[in-house]
Amino acid sequence: MKPRVLHVITVYNGRSFVPAAIKSAVEMDQAHALIDVLVLDDASPEPGWSEELSRICDEFGALYYCSPRNLGIPRNVSLGLLTAIKKNYDYVTINNSDVIFPKNLISIMVEACKADRVGSVTAWSNNVSIYSIQNADPDRYLANQATVDFICDSLHGKYGSSVFDAPAGISFCIMMPVEVVKKVGLMDPIFGRGYCEETDWSLRSLQMGYRVCLCPGTFVYHQGRGSNVAAGLVSGAHTTVPENEVIIDTRFPDFRKQCDVFISSGLMDKYRGEAVDHILNEAARAFGYCILPGWGDNAYEQYSSKMRVEILPEGGRAIMAFTFAGFTQTWPLDGMRSIDSVLERFGPEKLIFNGFDKASHGAQLYRPYPEQVW
Repeated sequence: MKPRVLHVITVYNGRSFVPAAIKSAVEMDQAHALIDVLVLDDASPEPGWSEELSRICDEFGALYYCSPRNLGIPRNVSLGLLTAIKKNYDYVTINNSDVIFPKNLISIMVEACKADRVGSVTAWSNNVSIYSIQNADPDRYLANQATVDFICDSLHGKYGSSVFDAPAGISFCIMMPVEVVKKVGLMDPIFGRGYCEETDWSLRSLQMGYRVCLCPGTFVYHQGRGSNVAAGLVSGAHTTVPENEVIIDTRFPDFRKQCDVFISSGLMDKYRGEAVDHILNEAARAFGYCILPGWGDNAYEQYSSKMRVEILPEGGRAIMAFTFAGFTQTWPLDGMRSIDSVLERFGPEKLIFNGFDKASHGAQLYRPYPEQVW
């Protein structure tokens, strides 16, 4: 029997980005799980928005509930957790509303939750606190379904549903087995309107012997702070709520040190490097690649959707910048040896344009680069 998953999206205002999140949620693949999408509107004050959101949920086939008064994020999340318990779901996911989900998210996360002693699994993203994969401009490059699906498929191909242990979960997109929620409990309302409540929950679960994990075989686009700025929790200049951090410091005095140890371990740097490397390889395989001069005007704009290898001047030397969808990797340029290594890495058959050889569109690849370029 397929597991039942309650996919909760918490909403407060956000007219400009919430519909895309709901649409991507209801279109997720249900081959391996039965998914109900529940939108929890925390009494959004924007005129007419709650009524419009209710109609959007009806149109998309999502469940909708609007609180009669504003609860704040911790209580709104707890409402979703309680619903999952009372309605006998197997798993519950808590999600921000400024996201786009890949179609295979739930099937990957459910498998990830089956690992030994897992209490929660956070998805990977361009914006997921200290775990983020850096991207040049996420809102420009990643805010569309096709790209999110491709990135997630690529990472899943490399990492599957494997997990690694992390200091805390991030509730922009986090899955918990409902049996674990029953034991650990709900979000603590002491965190008021929100921020740090999932850190507190994660650390409580750790104290009970559960693992807090991140799944690198997933990818969810996250606008980042969109839902919290809309809620008035933070301004454009701040990324957290300091008074809530004080609560964490008081309850879990070793937490910051644990984060420092995690960061200094180099684990995230290893995963980030591997992930970008694999994304570039998969993009070249799927879409082809171009070798272009990285200076001048926008003469090569038509190749912006491809995997690009750009030759760029940097501080008196030249580098090669490998780029796809805002993910970038740079290597020093060492004459023809570097170019040969590009052809070996991606394959000459996938080279669709060579900006240094007007006659070459992938057909004439034998040393097309004039030595004097470097």
